This record gives sequence, C-alpha cells and structure tokens, in this order.
Amino acid sequence: MNNKPIGVMDSGIGGINVLKKLVERLPNEDFIYVADTLHCPYGTKSPEEIRDLVARVSSYLFNRGCKAIVIACNTATAHSKFLNDLEEIVLGVINPTANAAIKNSKKVAILATNVTIESGMYQELLLNANKEVFPIKCSEFVTAIENGDIDNEVAKELVANHLKDYQDKDIDTVILGCTHFDLYKKHIKKVFNKAKIISSGEPTSIELERLLKKQNLLNPNPRKGKVYLKSTLAANLLKEQVKIFDLDYEYIEKIVI
Repeated sequence: MNNKPIGVMDSGIGGINVLKKLVERLPNEDFIYVADTLHCPYGTKSPEEIRDLVARVSSYLFNRGCKAIVIACNTATAHSKFLNDLEEIVLGVINPTANAAIKNSKKVAILATNVTIESGMYQELLLNANKEVFPIKCSEFVTAIENGDIDNEVAKELVANHLKDYQDKDIDTVILGCTHFDLYKKHIKKVFNKAKIISSGEPTSIELERLLKKQNLLNPNPRKGKVYLKSTLAANLLKEQVKIFDLDYEYIEKIVI
C-alpha cells in the first residue's frame, strides 16, 4: 500500500503550485493530479455544486488506488467536510495555510475566491487566534489566470486596482487563499510590499508528510516518483498551461468524472 499514488485535485492549474511543493518534499512518491478545468472556476459556484464536484474528483482518485488525497483548492477545501469521516487521508489546504499565517502576525489579509471568503473558514481560524482579519474576495483573479493573463499589464492592473483600498491598513501578512494566486505573487507583493506572503504549498506539504509518517504510508522505494496529469477539459490546453511551472511529468490525458 505504501507505493500507491497520492491524488491531488484543483479546479484548474493553480494547484500545480501545491503539487510542486509536494513533489519537492516527497520525491519518492507518485502523484496523480486532476485539473477540473471543465468546471473552473469553483469560486463562483454554489456550495452544492462544489461538493458534488469534490465528490466526483475524489471518487475518481480513490478508484485509481490513491492512498491519500490533497485538495489543492481552497474553495473545494471549504466544502469538503463530508470527506472527513473517510479512513483514507484527505488533506485540504486551509488549516495548514492558516496555521502558517498565525505565526508572528497581527493584521492578516485573506485573498480568496468569493465562496472561500463566504465560507468563513479562514476568518474563524484567524479570529480565534486574536488576529485582525481583512477578507478580500478575488474570484476575478482565477478567471484571468486561467485565461493566461499572468505576467502582463492586464494582470498588474487587475491586482493593483482590486487591492488598492487595503494599502493603508498596515497589513503584515497576506494569505494567498487560492492556489492560483501564487501566479500573482509578485503583483500582490507590490501592493503589500512590507507584508509576509503565505502560500498553501509549503505548509500543506509539511502536514501531508506528517500524516503519511503517522500512518506508516511513506513510500520506502528510493527511486524518483512519477507525476501524471489529468484534465477534465482538454489535454492540449493543460499541456500549454503547465509550461510556466517547469514541472516534470509522464503524460497528460483527458478524463471524465
């Protein structure tokens, strides 16, 4: 069982930022990544729609023998509590990311999709730690990123205009509460130039390693693991999109969930 793959899911390409950190920390593991681009973005859908999509993608991954699943999407994480009773490891990104942001912070901005903000999960965790919280809905960022507006003037202006009202709030920590937003990190840093930027990848990878060790599920094989990419839309589209990530993978295929 230890040599079974780890499943990773996201609504599109954003979760590849998390996948890369998982591969770095767990180089012997095999990974199956599902980009549910057909249904992207999740952040503007109803909770019922999101839960249905999470159930379908997670079922696909478990049916492929995955020993653990990482929900590399904040919006999906916020609507995945129904998976908590499973025996298998199902790890979302919100708790590890919030816990990382709590350290040495006072005023925390949460940049996330509309649905993630409306779920209140980040706000509850941070308020319970006595932080001043600034939740900011940024679903527009996801659409722009999936359309390829990443390192251009459209992206720079979108981020600057959307966040300008928060520049004078003395925010010391910014949570990238959507895994897509790593691709806007430098634009966000220009707005909050003194703030610490917290991404999901590193804290989530640390927590996954801890859980796998606890259940004795780490792959003991010393060989380099393999990464397989799946898309619910078009394999050729995902092949073009992943070029910006410098990710080694075996192949990309289209799937139906």
